[in-house]
Parts: sequence; C-alpha cells; structure tokens
Amino acid sequence: MTERTSSSSTVRVAKAFNDDEGDSCYLYLAPSSIPGAGLGIYSTRPFRRGSTILSSDYGPLIPIIDGNAVHDHWLGLFNNYIWGHFEMAPDQLWFEADGVTDYQPGLGIFPNYHPFLVNLGAKLSERVTYHEEEEGKEGVGVGVGVGAFSDYVGRSFFAMTDIEAGEELFLDYGEQYLNDRSPSMDDIPRSFDYEMAGEIVQQIVANDEFFLYNNVLLNRRSNHIIIKKEREDEQNMEDEVEDGETSCPQQQQVCTKNILSNTTKHNNTRSTSTEEKIDQLLMLLRQSLHASFPRVASLIPSNYQTLRDVVSSARRAATQLGNSGSPEEEEQQEQQQQQQEDSSSSIYHYGVALAKSNLLQRNVTWIQEYGVCMDNIMAGDSDVKGAGRGAKARRSIHKGDLIAPMPLLHVRHEEEFFTYQTYHALDGEFVMNKNDQVGKQLIYNYCFGDAELSLLLCPTTNGILANHCSDECNEPNAEIRWSHDPKTQRWLQKSPEEISRETTWVLSFDLVATRDIAKGEEIFIDYGKEWINAWKAHEEKMNQVMIEHESSTKRQGPSASDMFTACYYWEDGDDDLFENDWQSLKNSWKTLDDATAIQKLGRDGSKFNKFNAGDEEEDDRGSFWPCSILETKNSTTAHSHSEPHYTVRIFQSPWHDLAPWAKIDVPRILTNFPPSSVKMFHKPYKSPMHSRDAFRHHVGIPSRMIPNHWRDKKKVQSRKKFRHGDRVEVKDTKNDHWRTGTIVVNSDTLAIMMDDGNVIMSSDIQQDNIRWATSHLMQVISKTHPFH
Repeated sequence: MTERTSSSSTVRVAKAFNDDEGDSCYLYLAPSSIPGAGLGIYSTRPFRRGSTILSSDYGPLIPIIDGNAVHDHWLGLFNNYIWGHFEMAPDQLWFEADGVTDYQPGLGIFPNYHPFLVNLGAKLSERVTYHEEEEGKEGVGVGVGVGAFSDYVGRSFFAMTDIEAGEELFLDYGEQYLNDRSPSMDDIPRSFDYEMAGEIVQQIVANDEFFLYNNVLLNRRSNHIIIKKEREDEQNMEDEVEDGETSCPQQQQVCTKNILSNTTKHNNTRSTSTEEKIDQLLMLLRQSLHASFPRVASLIPSNYQTLRDVVSSARRAATQLGNSGSPEEEEQQEQQQQQQEDSSSSIYHYGVALAKSNLLQRNVTWIQEYGVCMDNIMAGDSDVKGAGRGAKARRSIHKGDLIAPMPLLHVRHEEEFFTYQTYHALDGEFVMNKNDQVGKQLIYNYCFGDAELSLLLCPTTNGILANHCSDECNEPNAEIRWSHDPKTQRWLQKSPEEISRETTWVLSFDLVATRDIAKGEEIFIDYGKEWINAWKAHEEKMNQVMIEHESSTKRQGPSASDMFTACYYWEDGDDDLFENDWQSLKNSWKTLDDATAIQKLGRDGSKFNKFNAGDEEEDDRGSFWPCSILETKNSTTAHSHSEPHYTVRIFQSPWHDLAPWAKIDVPRILTNFPPSSVKMFHKPYKSPMHSRDAFRHHVGIPSRMIPNHWRDKKKVQSRKKFRHGDRVEVKDTKNDHWRTGTIVVNSDTLAIMMDDGNVIMSSDIQQDNIRWATSHLMQVISKTHPFH
C-alpha cells in the first residue's frame, strides 16, 4: 500500500473537530508510521488502557467459506486482510463449514502489526448475531433477505495500553503471520530482537563498558553523553569471547557483554569529537551484530543523537515522572531511574524506545492533514425492512464531504466466489462436490461489479454498510466516486488482468455525501438497475416459496433438522485415566442398556462450565463440540433449591485432533453437565447463508465510472478451475461415456493422468467434456452423529 491524501478538487474532507468534542472525528486512515507498510489507523484522541475504541459496533463480520478448497487465487490478496478459523471466532462461526475465515471491514482490516508496540486489542461481542434474541420466534429464518447479509456481530476493539493522541494503532497478528510470509518478511524484527537490542542499550547505560575504551561515558544524571575527564582502567569482562566471535551463549546478558567486548576491542577510532567517537562505536557495534543478529543490528541507534533520545524516552516511560524542578525531587527521580535500570522492566522500556525511534514521526496536525476520517459511519439496524444492518451517520455530514474512504480488494472473476455442495462423510471428513454449485460467497453481495465487467471490487471499510435506496427512502444521499489519489488514478489505466496480479489493493472509491446528512441518519447509495431487477426477480420467487412453505408445513423458521446440539468441552489429562476402562468396553458397550452404559462410561462433567471458566481457560481449553443429551436430572444445591443438569454424549469435533475415545469408537459420556454449556447451532452448510435460494448479486458500479478497456465480460468465457490432485471425468466422445483420471499438473495447460495410464492435455478437451468426478462421494447414513 502506498501513501494517499484526501484532498481533491471535487471532494471536501469533513472538519476534524466540531464544536461538540463528542462529535469530533478521532480515527483516521493515513500513511503508516512503519516505513513501507502502506496505510495505517491513527487515533487523534488519547485512550486509557482497557477503554473501548468505538462506543458502538463498527460493522459486521462476514464469513468466507472454504476459500482455499475452491479457488485460492483470490486468497493470495484476501489472506492479508482476513481472520483465520480459530482466531477469536464466534462459536457458531466454527460450524459454518469445513474451512472458515472471516472478513471484518475497518478496524478488522487496516491496523498494522508491530511485534513490540501492540496497543490495540480485539474481543468478541457479547452477542454472536445482531438478532440472536429473536431466534426461534415465528418468522425468523425465512424471508426475502434471509441469507443475503451477514448477521454476525463484528469484534470490538479496545486499548491494550495507554494510547496517546497521534499514535498509530497496532493489532497483534502474532509473529506466525510474519513467519508464514518468509522470505519477504524475514528482515522485520521480532519481539526477541527488540528485547535483545533493549538489553544491549541497557548494558551500555548501566555498566558503561561500551564507552570505557575511549574515555566516553553516558552521564546518567544529565542524560547527555560526554567525554570522561580521566581515563579508567580497562577491566576484564566475564566470558570474553575470541576475536570475531559473535555467537550468543545461553544467557542473553552474557551475550550482550560479549558483543560489547568485541566492539570495544576492535575500536581504533582517532576521532576527537564526542559525537564522532560515539557514532563510530555504534557503527562497530552494528557491524559486530550483523553477521549473527542482523535484525538486532538494524535496531541499534546509528548515531549519538538517536541514542540519547532513546535513553531519554526509555527513562521517562520507566519512571513516569516529568521534570520536577526541585533538587530533592530530581534526586528521587534519579534513584527511581537507577532502580528501573537494574530491573528487567528497563529492558522492555528500552525496547519500546528503540521501536518508536524506528517509526516515522507523526502528530495530530499531520494526521488530520494527510489522513481521512474513518469513524463517520456506525452500524445500526437498517431502515429498509429485511436489509439487515445499515450505515448510520455518527455525526452531521455536509454535502460534498467525504463520508468514508473505500480501498478495494479485487477478484478477477465471479466464479472464484462459487460455493459447492459439501457432505460430512461417515469417516468424519467433509467432501465437496464441485459439479454441484450451490451459490456464491456471502461477501459477493458486498462487492461492486457490472454485467460487462469480469473484475469484482470489494470495499475494506465500513462504507460497505451503505444500503440501496429502495422504497423506504426518497433518493440516495451518497454516491461512490473514484478516489483522486495518484495510486488509484494510475491503476485505472491498467487492464483487469494486470490488476488481478497485484497482491495488495490498488484501487479505491470515495463515499461522498450528495446532500446534507443529519447525525443518526442512514446513508444510502444507488445499487443500479441490474441489481434492482435481480432483487425484484428474487423477491417474486421467494414470496411464492414462502406461500408454498406456509401452506404445506404451517410453520416458519429454520428446519429442526438443520440444527444440532453442541456442548462446551475440552480434552484433558483425565481421559488417559479411563483408557483401560474404554478398552475393556471397546467391543461390548453397544450391547449394554442405557443405564448400564452411563454407569460404566459416564464421568463427571460439572467442570465444563463455560461461564465459570476464565478468559484464558476459555481460549486455551474450551470450545463447542457436537453432542447429544441422553437424560435430564435435577440436583439439590447448598441453597436447597433444585437445579437441572444433563447427561450428555460428546462426539468428535471435525476441527480437533482425534480423541482417545473416538479412536477406539467408545462414547464419551459426561454426567452432571451444566445446561449453560449447551447450545443449538446450525449444522455445517445449513445456515441461511448456504441456501440455494439466498440472494446473491454484486452492487452496481455506475456505468460512467467503468473504463472502456475494462469491459471484457463478453469476451471472457467462464472456465472450470481444476487443481493438482483433483479427480476428474473426461468424456470419450467416440464411445459416449466418461473416463476417470487425476489432474497431475497445475498450470495454464493441465495434464490428466487417466486411470488406464494414458495422459491427456486439457487443451485438447472442450470444457463441456471435463468435470469433477463424483464417484468418491460417500452417502451419509449415520443416525448418531449430530451433523447427520
């Protein structure tokens, strides 16, 4: 991502501060303080640790289903912006499909990652869905708009540390994010590198060893580096290493001293200036580190001024005291500084100071000048019936104001969003039938496109919430325009093929007010005639479906067969204690009656209480597993009132390692199980978003905005995307039957190894004469597993 500014001849940026401070914009999208990181999110308002960054929800969480299993080309771009399956996902989301990621615009996408300066935390909202309190009520689960929008509540974000006005917000991706993107991100320092660099600076300051060889000393009292008047004798350093050796012993403190020793021993500077001496010493230190610790070397200050600033910054943070003025308070501050320098926390503060010294310096004035407001929109129930959530104005917006920037992620063809029928087989695996397309990814409804355009463009901010102005509003109060930033203007000249090869966003819309918009008013745009016609056709179809459904079943809502029971559970060491019992009943438990089976196999399950577990225990131990309720009983508590509890059977979760009891096909039975740890969820691929009848259509890009050289839809034929290892069937046109084989090469020209040993090139086969093989699909006939 590259730098963008908000000013243009046609778009006016809303004022940064209104008279009422509560209406002031305080979240901005602007060039990141991390060199080369593109855009980032800044706060122009201070936040205390633990406080919520936004007072109301920012936008929805949009599930992406089996992306890697279907078409993985578009994920090369989206993987930089989506959340993984097990990364703080709502319970229900785990069960949506075999593979689930999610897309949360705004604060779920744009905060950058810094391994040592994380100040932004994320947590799940108290509600899983916006309308979960209505689930089970009449009319819920059916309707024209059901399955057409995400009802999942997005994560909320809070300050993990005190945040000063003007700071960039950094979200914790985890260092595995960097490791997975090797080698392109190998040079980015990790937490260990900042800690090691912080300890080196601490040793420089605390022990003075670095400067003794050149009569240079860091004066702790004045925070200035000066020439020492009298040369001190060199002292032998513990564990001194041989010349040129930079390997690190087990104890990092010893390693630090070794590196400093090497540096001073090789220093032959003849400079007379204090700053020159220190600059050359720092250069030698960086060179000494570079061979074995190049990332650490990059963090060490390169000159006198930077080193002095780092030390001053670290000391201020460690003592949390400003200049006091009186000699007594200065002496007290000095003592506190010394205590801090002798503690491990000093290393942390030096690491933070080093990290901040490597950032580009920003302030509130700069952010307001070069950034664009990101919090003009808040999510709320739409005024349009059945439309789900809508974009509500957080503050008054004037005609011509930029409501929200909308950087866009691109997808080459809509078929990359196709979804397919998937079965949960008897062996516990999910099997996808690529000959049976069910629909498209839900995110398709949030993307922009055109009938003549093969390229799809998906917004990354909560401008994505702007609904179509239908009968409930007189006319749209906003519109999309191409951003005037140089990057967008440059890429508008490129072809869709060139755009699709980029692995970061290159185009951006501006959402602009076409009239004055009042605080709290919903923001609407025009989705275009193509979308309107598709919605009307869908509405007519679904109205007829609902009439037929109501007359035949006299009920509304999701089918009970689409739901399953789930229990809060984790595998623990207790399971090993009962392995002998399970082995002894491996072949005989099916002959036991229920009471005997529960007696012999049942174990106390009262500890599996989701709401008594702490946050750390919930994250590390518990999740919901498929289960069934065998019986309900009441127990008397110490307060002499009766409380129900369950006896449940736990079934193997598809997303966890095979449990010991599942390996030998013995039921896991738990008694005294708390009812609060039992929930009802949709079975995989059974929630409304997976319905064949769910509405799917992109939002229309105004025709005037589409470059003529982009209009390629009529020229591009949809082609099936096969990958290495896919089982396929090839039609023998001479004998009019299908032969099976396997894709063995994944490139523009695919080779198919037929089961009879012959090899056929896909370029010799018409698209209608090749399809995915279905012979390997298993019929699901189980009567016990909740998914079946």
